[in-house]
Amino acid sequence: MHSELINKNALNAQRNNHRGRSAFRVFLICVLIQFAVVARAQEYTFIQYGLKEGIIQSQVRCLYQDSKGYIWAGTLGGLSRFDGKEFKSYDRQNGFLNNQVNCITELSNGTTMVGSNGSIVLINGAEVKSILLESEFAESSVNAIFQDNDGTVLIGTENGLCGFQNGKIVYPVNSIISKENVQAFCKRKKDGAVFILTKNQIFLKKNTEITPFWKPQNSETNLFGITESPDHYLWLASKGEGLIKLNEEGTEAINFTDFPGFPIKVINDVMSDRKGGLWISSRLGFFHFKEGVFKFFSDQNGLKSVDIRDILEDYEGNIWLATNGSGLLKFTGEAFASYTTSQGLSSNAVMSVAEDQHGQLWLSTFDGGICKFSGDSIIKMAVEGLSSTNRIWTSLKDYQNHIWFGTSNGLYEFDGYKFHRYPESDSLAEIVVLSLFQSTDHKLWVGTSKGACIFENGILKSMVAQGGPQKRIRCIREDGLGHLWMATTEGVVKFDGVSFTTYTMNDGLPDNSTYALEIDEFNRAWVGTQNGLAVLSGSRFRKVDMGANSGAQVVNFLKYTPQQMWVGTNNGLHTIAVSLEFNESLPELKHYVLEDGLKSLETNLNSAFMDHSGILWFGTADGLMRFDATKVSVTSLIEPRLLLSNIQINLQNRNWAELGRIDSLSGLPIQPRFKYKDNHITFYFTGISTTYPDELQYQYMLEGLDEDWKPLTAAGFATYSNLPYSSFVFKVRTLNRQGFWSKTVEYPFSIAPPFWLTWWFILLEILAVLSIISAIVLARIRVTRAKTEKEWFEVRSRMLVLEQQSLNSSMNRHFIFNALNSIQYYINRQDKLAANKYLSDFARLIRKNLDSSQENMTSLRDEVERLELYLKLEHMRFKDKFDYKIHIDPALNLDTIKVPAMLVQPFLENSIWHGLLPKNAHGTLDVDITLKDGHLEFIISDSGIGISNSMSRKTGTDTHISKGMQITQSRIELIKKTTGMNIELQGPYQLQADDTHPEGTRVKIILPINFHELFSN
Repeated sequence: MHSELINKNALNAQRNNHRGRSAFRVFLICVLIQFAVVARAQEYTFIQYGLKEGIIQSQVRCLYQDSKGYIWAGTLGGLSRFDGKEFKSYDRQNGFLNNQVNCITELSNGTTMVGSNGSIVLINGAEVKSILLESEFAESSVNAIFQDNDGTVLIGTENGLCGFQNGKIVYPVNSIISKENVQAFCKRKKDGAVFILTKNQIFLKKNTEITPFWKPQNSETNLFGITESPDHYLWLASKGEGLIKLNEEGTEAINFTDFPGFPIKVINDVMSDRKGGLWISSRLGFFHFKEGVFKFFSDQNGLKSVDIRDILEDYEGNIWLATNGSGLLKFTGEAFASYTTSQGLSSNAVMSVAEDQHGQLWLSTFDGGICKFSGDSIIKMAVEGLSSTNRIWTSLKDYQNHIWFGTSNGLYEFDGYKFHRYPESDSLAEIVVLSLFQSTDHKLWVGTSKGACIFENGILKSMVAQGGPQKRIRCIREDGLGHLWMATTEGVVKFDGVSFTTYTMNDGLPDNSTYALEIDEFNRAWVGTQNGLAVLSGSRFRKVDMGANSGAQVVNFLKYTPQQMWVGTNNGLHTIAVSLEFNESLPELKHYVLEDGLKSLETNLNSAFMDHSGILWFGTADGLMRFDATKVSVTSLIEPRLLLSNIQINLQNRNWAELGRIDSLSGLPIQPRFKYKDNHITFYFTGISTTYPDELQYQYMLEGLDEDWKPLTAAGFATYSNLPYSSFVFKVRTLNRQGFWSKTVEYPFSIAPPFWLTWWFILLEILAVLSIISAIVLARIRVTRAKTEKEWFEVRSRMLVLEQQSLNSSMNRHFIFNALNSIQYYINRQDKLAANKYLSDFARLIRKNLDSSQENMTSLRDEVERLELYLKLEHMRFKDKFDYKIHIDPALNLDTIKVPAMLVQPFLENSIWHGLLPKNAHGTLDVDITLKDGHLEFIISDSGIGISNSMSRKTGTDTHISKGMQITQSRIELIKKTTGMNIELQGPYQLQADDTHPEGTRVKIILPINFHELFSN
């Protein structure tokens, strides 16, 4: 069944091929004859990455770019991964079983799968795992790997097709391809079906069914590569038929081996780019086919090795070449081409370019004379009087189509037939001619190392005598008003036809030594110096911001085209967008460097020239450059890739397996929790940009510590030291030259606190502290309680002593003796009633005093009775001396109110003995007990002799009453101390009738109404 199908397809293909050949042959012959181009003698720039740059081996067999942006290069000596700056390599030392790498692909889970001889290799982050092929596939070369939409991994070997599922190889996938030498896979765009290319034919896989699709008529044709172009044609690389074009049905095929411009029958591989171009690799070089044009690139165009095995277009549109012996090459494109002595130049130092009326270029060199570029040939011109030691600084075509050359040996003119020299003797200001310019009035201005001259009507005339500049004139230009501008070593000089005006650093120039001049369409003068670029704004020059690179400040040439200024510097070629509202501080800049195709960043002084077709020519330190702006490859406006590549703790790498979960692709721990001592962390990150890798800038921040993003930096690492214990998120992003940001990479982590700051340890600490505090508090309480008890005991002892003293005071020997004398007196008078009454009252008073000595407090009623008995006894003895009254506020409850016992009696005794008894007249003693403002008041008033008279009569031995007063005052102080309540003793103070006659004394004692409650507590 299958053989019949193959034969039928072969017959149909053969018929269709004949028809296709006859139909396409005439068309293709016409197209290829018209458009086939072999690149003429010019070199393009190929940036080489060989052993010195870090690739593992120079014989590269296959290329692949993964989703992270890495470019993988498979060689005969191992595998290299390139991030645009550095290579990381894998070989047997990393786990490979065989160093020859034939194919590379990335699986949907991010694993890189590599095909080798007799094995496959899985690279997952830092993990490398090799799997041997078995049974009939043992020792088979793995040529291609492809993962289908359903996740099935197809492995194409030289011995058939096998698969890969669940980490194991499945043998075989389909018997129809058994023993076929599988070379490549290609996914069909319209339906996702897979073309399987073997050396002998093409199979088509739809879902799980595999059927033959197309087979070459010539059985000796070997197929090597396959790609599908945007117009759905299949392009095949073969040995025997070269490049083959096949329609999507597989019914029409044609090869290009018989057509002019592509006479190659052995093609290594073919690749279709995103712009519809076709890239074809061979052992003689490579071709680019687009819009019917084949362009061939070989060692004549700068290829280090012509044996190209694979071609890759990366995400940014760059073309990478796998060479057999020169490593990896990056093709910078066709915009820049260079010419050196290898292409026939007499010197690599081209100082000036001029174009004659026939479109031929005249090249002036520093040390090789004059060359003429005619067609594809470079001819060295023999000029009498010029040797290789003579420098040719400048050249010019005048209005008569004569070519002029300024040299270190005078001025030369070529009239189309011969050269004529104008030496210094012909009024040339100096023999070294540095600049030439023809003004609108057809005058030829000649700038020399010692001033300017005018050549008019065959006569040279020096301008030095008329006040012109006398130093090196490096460039001359004319503005719209007919004024001449000259760049000299002493500033910029303007000549208005009458006088010269000089602009220097005082007028805003960055430097007085000026190199280049140009006038824009808005009549502004632009000046290039060794210290920057400046533009005339009004009457002053303003410096134009060319960036921070010091090489960009050395401006060697200026060339103006409408709305665009070309600036040649020591840091490559720049273009500046020019407008009427030009902003000097923020110019719109484009910068062309080595990655764009320049051979050298250093340009030559005033060497720029724009030819009739808009091609810019200029000299560099490594040859003449040709720049065609229409061929600038528009780099894909794509964001750069960014990866967190490594983390160091305390400047050391760690075995992350100790921290648990590991990201299989990066090899870094997932949301790690570092120890508190591991708080010096360095993050390493890699930005991937294959076009301008050195111009990536990074910005990062640590969320949880930084408030905002750090400033942009070119360093690919960030270090944070002495991090506090907390949770953080490290964020990093990269910015490419085109101004596009990468996606922000976030990495969460945390720093664990030391064990003494963990919650459980803090809890233990709190409990321990509380225990200590409790112990201290309890001890203090015990000490305080003991002290308080001791103080209380002492106070009580003092109170008892004072109470005893108060009792003794109230029952002093004089009172008792006098009372007994009074009783004896009544007995001797036979006044039994009075004696009994006195004796009875005396006994009651003695008993109350003795009862009060057992308690601190007594009821107000008992205290009033005691006072009544005392006053009654004293009144019986001294009836003729005083009367007394006790007034009690009816609002007082005499039974519930408690007062200190025997507190008032000493004041009564004092009033009687020291106030009333010494008085010659009858007196009164009043005791008022009232409730006022919530307080209990005792007021003792007498009408005695007063305090002043009493003190004057006192003797030294009469002190018992004073002691009673002192004892009472001491009791009051102790009671205040023990209760914390305020007890006031006001007096005694003297009552006055007038200024000289006292009327007695008064004492007031104020007690709290709840005094007894506080005292009892």
